[in-house]
Amino acid sequence: MTDKELQEILKEKIEQDDCFNKDIQKILLDFKDSGGEQETAKKLVEQLAIDFSNDETLRDNAYDILDIVTGWCSPDMRVWDKLITESITDGLRIEDDETGVLFNQYSFCEFVKHIMVNYGKIDYDLATEKLNNSYLIKVPRTISDVEFITHELEFHWAMLLVHGDMYWTKGIPCNFNNFKEEYFTWATEVKQKYNLKEPYTYYDK
Repeated sequence: MTDKELQEILKEKIEQDDCFNKDIQKILLDFKDSGGEQETAKKLVEQLAIDFSNDETLRDNAYDILDIVTGWCSPDMRVWDKLITESITDGLRIEDDETGVLFNQYSFCEFVKHIMVNYGKIDYDLATEKLNNSYLIKVPRTISDVEFITHELEFHWAMLLVHGDMYWTKGIPCNFNNFKEEYFTWATEVKQKYNLKEPYTYYDK
């Protein structure tokens, strides 16, 4: 399967229906088996997302394919073993028709790591490893992606990464309600020491 054939097939699939399925995976596997590279597929699908940028549904279909290509999906849906990540940074601005958000992803992730160290009692290197294997370092593409991350406390994300699913059933707090004063004092000191920005700001357009 050539690069052009892959792009044409995926374009047709994007225009038809939902694209996070085994049919799309099979197409990508065929491309891989014919010698197609992961980075090539990523660039082709990113271009399709740009081409469909004026239609939210079709653009999201392209993003679903991109998740499979880059490995941001369950292991049984992956095509390539490599998980492709992007450099995270502050100042990421994402908008839809009515709302916008300024997402400081680097500061958000660094703060989560410091919570893992201070309240999860692990060292910084292990905290970095756990965060790098999580959804939190995936660069968001839409308002919904940011909302998924920001609707939970940073404290919750930190405890989830340290202790795993359902950690609160083990008596581990999911919030800082019982030690608010201590937590806010500590958080202010950490953000000032490491020059971390507020994680996000939503605004109306």
